[in-house]
Amino acid sequence: MTRALARPEWQALTQLPAKQTEGAALEARNWLSPGVEWTREQFNGIQPGKREDTFLVSQGFDVSGRWLARREAALKREEGGKAESEQRVAGVVAQVREAFYEVLVARERLARMEGSLARVGRFQERVDRLNQAGEMSGLDRGRVRREVELLRGREVVERSRRLQAEARLASMLGGAPGIPQGSLLPEPLTSLDSFVAEQPGAPSSRLAMAQESAAQADAKAAGRWFPELQLGLGVKRWQEAGLTGNGNVFSLGLTFPAPGRVKAARVKGEAEARAASAQARLQREQDSAELRALWQASVDLRASAERMAKEALADADRVEAALDAAFAAGEVDLLGRLDGARNLLESELAALDQAHSARRTRIALDRMLGKVNP
Repeated sequence: MTRALARPEWQALTQLPAKQTEGAALEARNWLSPGVEWTREQFNGIQPGKREDTFLVSQGFDVSGRWLARREAALKREEGGKAESEQRVAGVVAQVREAFYEVLVARERLARMEGSLARVGRFQERVDRLNQAGEMSGLDRGRVRREVELLRGREVVERSRRLQAEARLASMLGGAPGIPQGSLLPEPLTSLDSFVAEQPGAPSSRLAMAQESAAQADAKAAGRWFPELQLGLGVKRWQEAGLTGNGNVFSLGLTFPAPGRVKAARVKGEAEARAASAQARLQREQDSAELRALWQASVDLRASAERMAKEALADADRVEAALDAAFAAGEVDLLGRLDGARNLLESELAALDQAHSARRTRIALDRMLGKVNP
């Protein structure tokens, strides 16, 4: 995960929302832009040559509170951008973890397939000896050979799956991942209450709250009706018939918003604020329900995978020996022996798949809470 997050490509993608909203917040923190004006008046007529130059610096002032409300909205969006970036980082971590465990389960499945092929291969050698001694028919020998070829074909499929999983992980890390090591079965979960307590601080929850606050601030800004104040200060120089002089200039301006536009902006802002609040409430309810479902699924899948692993993976050699003994004693025929080997393999693969499902569910739970170092 450290290698993946250190890549410039992932950093650029994950930090984009934070940088975008940070730039907008920096712009909103600045005062209204000042203006500089220069005018020249030339008079012609009875006394030609009269000229006046005016230099004026003007500055707008937010007396209505509209600028402060917009600034508040930008700051809230900045908080939301940071939360969204954290959410993206958690998403990248989840993708890397999923790719890592895809490699791990692919290697485990291939190892189980190779083990089953080796066991059936040893049984094939035994059948070949019995066939040469006249104690086994050629038809039975052919059945065993077909079973071996079937396992070899499945082995090729599993090896291809492992190569694809390793290639996907390498593309995310930007290099060869090495030999993965770890347990496919996730660690036991803490209580549900501890996960529920973490949910308000999750990036998705903070993002929804920030969007709601920003929409409310925008609605507040849209409802401001007081005109904008513009003050100016400068100097005036005049020239007439060889005489010159100068003086001070003071200006005051008011920009009145059209009543219809104020009402339209207020209606739009209030509607967007109500929608953002409703969206935040729905998001909280959905996240709460999904969190509880994922927690319960993770607990159930882990317990099931642990039981299956004890039954299938730990006793493979014992079951194989029992099958050989039963076949030698004539308690099971050839088809029963092959079915036993096939069932043993399927139970091993099913246990691995169940553990993988438990791990994927745990990854989804960690991603929902925005965990980067679970």
